Amino acid sequence: MAVDSFLVASLLLLGVAAANIYDGHQVWRLNDLNTDQAQAIHTLLTGLDFDVWSHGRDWLDVRVPPHLARPLQRRLQELAVPHSVLIDDVQKKIDEERRVLEKSQGKTGIHLNEYNELEVIEGYMSELALEYEWVSIKSIGKTYEGRDLWVNILAVPGEAPKPAVWIDCGIHAREWITQATCVFGLQFLTSQYGEDEAATKLLDAYDVYIMPMHNPDGYYYTWHNDRLWRKNRMLHEGNVCHGVDLNRNWDDGHWGGAGTSDNSCSDIYKGPEPFSELETQAVRDFTTDLRNNNNLTAYFTIHCYSQLWMYAYGWTGDATPDDEALYRISEIGVVALRSVHDTRYQFGSIYNAIYPASGTSIDWSYTAGVVHTYTLELRDTGLNGFLLPPTEILPTGQETWAGLVAAIMAI
Repeated sequence: MAVDSFLVASLLLLGVAAANIYDGHQVWRLNDLNTDQAQAIHTLLTGLDFDVWSHGRDWLDVRVPPHLARPLQRRLQELAVPHSVLIDDVQKKIDEERRVLEKSQGKTGIHLNEYNELEVIEGYMSELALEYEWVSIKSIGKTYEGRDLWVNILAVPGEAPKPAVWIDCGIHAREWITQATCVFGLQFLTSQYGEDEAATKLLDAYDVYIMPMHNPDGYYYTWHNDRLWRKNRMLHEGNVCHGVDLNRNWDDGHWGGAGTSDNSCSDIYKGPEPFSELETQAVRDFTTDLRNNNNLTAYFTIHCYSQLWMYAYGWTGDATPDDEALYRISEIGVVALRSVHDTRYQFGSIYNAIYPASGTSIDWSYTAGVVHTYTLELRDTGLNGFLLPPTEILPTGQETWAGLVAAIMAI
């Protein structure tokens, strides 16, 4: 208990002042966790608002500030939890990424093998709508900072109305490989329709709605202020800190439950009420209209990292009534994905594959009536985490879209 008290005092004294300066910060993997250890660690880290990067069934990745490293190590020893260092210096990796980005300054247009700023992605989405008659662009709402929430609609004309598929990326701002993967998908489907069999079959069968940036305010902030920012940029009255975790803000019937926080400074802050955020309201309303008018068949949301393909539920370990179908489609997607670059994914429900999470878009969409709702956690398995090198962008896009197309066509 004394160690935990010291951690609390240290965090209050030093944790907030340098929120976007990560010199000496490390990412640790806590290994071989049994159920009791996992619960104790989860309570400790959540209570102290540590930045937990990812989970698995028996492991957890956490960013550790230097002033908390020694007391946390003592607590892990008390709990008999081994750990290893995945990233020795987080700021060093951020600086390396920034140097790569600086080399591309002065270039114009979209670059599929690089990370692109917000305005560049928005410009590319508009260009596609001008270049292809069957592509349109639509703003489905505005953010707290007044940015548009853009969606590209890929609707090749057919003899009869087609069902719809929704795919969004970047609900968590720092997960840059996700925005890049949605951009890759836009380029692949538009340029390869009529040329590539998979792209052609998909667009002949479905209208595809792609939202590369679910959280544009947060994405902009990661480029210009804090690379590891996760939430949106809303500041609610009475809150100390900006931002709500948009993937804890959905009214899935269990909002505010496991895997959320009431603390506005937490990375998993759920917001003051379900759908308090303009972004979640906009996607809810738009996809509800799709479901009512267009027979929304599948809902995908793309995250990173851990190489997982997941489905409902996040709030409980109990299986859904459609577990067999969700398992079957996930397996098809994972097999197709692996066939491209031999990247291996695990699959299962959110709760059982990664960690308890209430108020997620996947659980909301499933409970709203879209059976085939899936969350993908892209590359890697922790070596780079959210700071995936640009060399990984194209292979990630290639394999992810092979899996998505195979899964959608198997529904």
